[in-house]
Formats: sequence, C-alpha cells, structure tokens
Amino acid sequence: MTAPKRRYKPDIRKAQIIEATKGLILENGLAWASVIRIAKASGISQATLYYHFKSRRDILVETLSSIVNDGIARVMASTHADHAEDLIRNAARAVYEMSLADPQQSRLLFEFICAPPTENLREYMQTIFSSSIGLIEEAVRQGIQEGRFIEALDVAVVAWEIASLGIALNIGIMLEMPNFLGLAQALSAVDNILLAIRKAPLPT
Repeated sequence: MTAPKRRYKPDIRKAQIIEATKGLILENGLAWASVIRIAKASGISQATLYYHFKSRRDILVETLSSIVNDGIARVMASTHADHAEDLIRNAARAVYEMSLADPQQSRLLFEFICAPPTENLREYMQTIFSSSIGLIEEAVRQGIQEGRFIEALDVAVVAWEIASLGIALNIGIMLEMPNFLGLAQALSAVDNILLAIRKAPLPT
C-alpha cells in the first residue's frame, strides 16, 4: 500500500517550489526550469504546482523576489551606522562578504538579468535594479543633509558608480578571477568614491 503524500501548508509548499526552481536554474540555466522539471523536482504534480502559481512566469518572479529580498535583508542587517559614510561603507562590506560567502546567489541573479525577452522579465528586473539604485541615492542624499557630502553632487552618478563596483565584484566572484580584489582593496575603491564627494572641512 502506497503511503499518503504529506500535505504542507501553502507557504511551505511555495517555498519548496521556489528552492526547487533555484536548483534547476543553477543546474542548467533559466530555460532549464520548465514547469515539468519544477514539478518533478518539487515532488508534486503539475496540477498542484498550478494551484500555488498561476504560471511559470509567476514562479520565476517569486523566485527572483526571494533572491533579492534575501540579499537586501542580509545587507540591511549589517548596515547600522551613525552617518551616511559609514552606512555606505558597511553596506559595501556586507555585499562583498555575502557575495563571496554565497556566490550562487550572484549567479542566480545574473541568470535573471540575462534572461531573453521571451521570458518577459525585463520590466521586473528594471524595477528591482532601480530600487537598488534608489537605496544608494537615498544614502548619498542623507550624506548631503548631514553636511558630509558636496551639495552640488549629481546623486544619480554617484549611486551608479557605487552600484557598478558591486556589479563588477559579483562578476569577478562568479568567474573566479585569479586577481580578485580582497576586502580591503574593495573597500578602498568605495573610499575613493567617498573621498571624491566628501565636503572639505572648514578652515580652523
């Protein structure tokens, strides 16, 4: 007699489906994560899969949200600071350490970034990246309000400079570059940006 299948609460089952989807993407790319393979990897029928998600795109969007939200939560947990400079520096350190400790997260994110137009994920990716840039811009504006950064800054340009460094570091980690920057070197690159935008102290 076959043992009855265990029933899980919807949130637990959805989390299992998302983890199965991540595994398939890491195994052979985004296109490999088909509905059939996701259902099989999750140990459920396609009917059960469609009970929890309306479409494959919904599964991919929820999977991407899980990756991004996990990353943001890890960074935010390490960014307690008294002022904007330390906030940016601590966030950079957290991103570096998180990416180095879990390079699969970076690979998953880049699989979504490189998704073909047929996946219909471009607009969602734009929203996520814009939000990330917005968080950096907010920190820079905070520094201006604190009187630490130059008032006439192009906040968007500074935010893109900092974000570009993070992207380059993630690419280096994924490619296992032999001359990859150490933590001190990566933070010195951030410090160079901060030095360029720091307000000169008033003469005594």
